[in-house]
Amino acid sequence: MPSFITSLFSPTATGRRTLMNKQKSTVFISLEANHNQRPKHPSAPQPTTIPSDLPQPMTMETLCRNYQSIVRTLGIYYPVAYQFARLLGKGQQGQVFLGLRQGARGCITENAIKLYSPALYATPEDYWTDMGRIAAQVSRMQRIQCPNIVARYSYQETYGIGYVEMEAIDGVDLSRLLSRRYLERAMPRCSQGEWVTFTQTVFRLEQNRMRLQPGVVVYLLRGILRGLERLHDMGFLHFDLKPGNVMVDRLGSVKLIDFGRAVMVNERVSFLFGSPLYMAPETHRREGGSPQSDLFSVGLIALQLLVGHPIPDGPDISEADLLKVKMGIADQLETILPPYVSENADLVGILRKLLAPNPADRYASAKDANVG
Repeated sequence: MPSFITSLFSPTATGRRTLMNKQKSTVFISLEANHNQRPKHPSAPQPTTIPSDLPQPMTMETLCRNYQSIVRTLGIYYPVAYQFARLLGKGQQGQVFLGLRQGARGCITENAIKLYSPALYATPEDYWTDMGRIAAQVSRMQRIQCPNIVARYSYQETYGIGYVEMEAIDGVDLSRLLSRRYLERAMPRCSQGEWVTFTQTVFRLEQNRMRLQPGVVVYLLRGILRGLERLHDMGFLHFDLKPGNVMVDRLGSVKLIDFGRAVMVNERVSFLFGSPLYMAPETHRREGGSPQSDLFSVGLIALQLLVGHPIPDGPDISEADLLKVKMGIADQLETILPPYVSENADLVGILRKLLAPNPADRYASAKDANVG
């Protein structure tokens, strides 16, 4: 692999050597529970059910302390031992760690561990109700076999705190690809010839903006749509598509990640899901979601990759202003896009259909959008 690509994928620290050098490196966490014996694995909790192995009563203060203790001690022991090698990402729902799982006879495997924070919920029952939704979602989505969707293995709980074991992707998300900081880090690691090739075939640097070349954007777009096609076929909407939730691994495979906001098709939601910047207009209006809502988000991602910044852009944009801008994006593409992109009538046509303000005017499915 060329050095300029390798540099983008280099982690800050692997953590594996530290773990393997420890003798009997099982990591135990000190939480507010009885440690006289290893906790029994509870059956999958039903919504609003307090797991039987927890001290009674469980308060929000205790739950939050347990969550912070796991984050602080960087480890889980329940029902298997994990050591967290490094933080992969964090958001409102919680944090994702690279977890090194300790098996028998020194076997160490890597998983991504998403740890769900209870801080957003009013009561433990509210938290566990939503964890019941996540658990049911993982049960169904675990059966999805698609190279464009991150594999999700299992939902577990440790002392009331829910987490999901997932495939650890050796790659970068699209928001990182648009970061000048990472590009500048890659520059001194490659030859002049590699750098010229890099900036001519992958990136385009203009007016202090870093953009992806149209051909690269089309390639990424097709991978996203393949993943969405399979997800929608299983009856799910992603509902939180954004550059940070799309990854590219070292082999160039495009993968959708982070399904914490995913809902069933036609499911009515009682609160606002996802990232407002990438929401479809109907989601802003609380009209529920459809596959076409995900397709609008895909159009916004593609537009950002081509322009080099989010559309709409700017600090502290109100939801009303976001909606107003999104309602007119499809009619303004020629002025928003760089000239070398707006000259491509086929690509502009695809974007216009993805970004149609009326869901009925968008593609009927992700498959139709992929065909173009």
